[in-house]
Amino acid sequence: MPGVVEQPTPEIEPAQGHDAADATPSFTRGGFAGFILRHRRAYQVVIWSVVIVAVIGGTISWLSGGLDVENAGYLGVFVVNVVGSAAVIVPLPGLIAVTAAAAPSFGLNFALLATAGALGSTIGELTGYLAGYGSQGVVQKSRYYSRISGWIARRGGFALFVLAATPNPIFDIGGIAAGSMGYPISRFFLWVGLGKLVKFLVFAFAGRQGIQWLLDLV
Repeated sequence: MPGVVEQPTPEIEPAQGHDAADATPSFTRGGFAGFILRHRRAYQVVIWSVVIVAVIGGTISWLSGGLDVENAGYLGVFVVNVVGSAAVIVPLPGLIAVTAAAAPSFGLNFALLATAGALGSTIGELTGYLAGYGSQGVVQKSRYYSRISGWIARRGGFALFVLAATPNPIFDIGGIAAGSMGYPISRFFLWVGLGKLVKFLVFAFAGRQGIQWLLDLV
C-alpha cells in the first residue's frame, strides 16, 4: 500500500550450541545419554566414587592376598578383573592373574579362567564408558583421545574389539570416548567382551603351556 514502508523480515539464527553439539560424533542423543546429561553433576559424583573405591579397595585386597587366585579360583579371577578394569587409568593386574592362574599346578581350566576374566574385565570397563558421559576430564584432553575417538566414530565396534583384544594401556581412553559419543552400551559390552575373551584365551593358554615370550608381555 502507498505510504507503508515494509519492514525487513529478521533472520532467525540457529540456537546457540546446536552446531557445537553436531560437531561431536554421537550415536544417540536420547534415552540413557539424555538422562545422564540431565543429572550430570550427581552422576559424575557416583561414578568417580565407584572408581576411587575400586582403586583403594582393589589395591588393598590384592596386596593383602584377599584376591589370591590360588585360593579363590575362577571367582577370584573374575573379581580381580572387575576391580582392575574399574580402576580407570590405574590398572591392576587382571591379565596377570588369569595368566598365572592358568599354570598347570593350580589345576584350573584355562578356557573357564579366560571367560571369567573377560567377563569381569568387561563389566569393569563400564566405569570408563559411563564416565565419558557429560565430562571433559584430563583424559579427553590427552593427545591420544582425539585419534582414538575419531577411530571409534569411523569404525565403531571393530575399533573397540581391536583395542580390547590387544594388550595396551590406553583402552580406558577408548571406553571414555565411546561413552562420550553415546555409543550404544549393549554393543559396547558385546564388542569389548569378544575382544577381551580373545585376549584372555591367548594369555591363559600361554600360561598353561609356559609360552615364555607371551608371558613376558604381561
